[in-house]
Amino acid sequence: MRSSNIAVAVVAGTILFLAGAANAGIGSTAPGMAVDGLTLTNQVDFIFGGRKHCWYEDGWNGPGWYWCGYATRKGKGWGGGEGYRGWKH
Repeated sequence: MRSSNIAVAVVAGTILFLAGAANAGIGSTAPGMAVDGLTLTNQVDFIFGGRKHCWYEDGWNGPGWYWCGYATRKGKGWGGGEGYRGWKH
């Protein structure tokens, strides 16, 4: 009997955990809550050399084209500034 109660508790806990995770992405964010990874420049604009490039205003080497996600990784991912490969942001 004890082991079946534990099994029921584990299943119920798993269902509640998964339901909470599924609801985390639905609806609006409450005021004051942080939204991880939200930037206006996080879209992939171009692909070159097998790398996705995004425009960042505040990258480690100033405004320009970086491999997406590398704007703060000093020394990595820099493509170039405005006009790099003829690209415009």
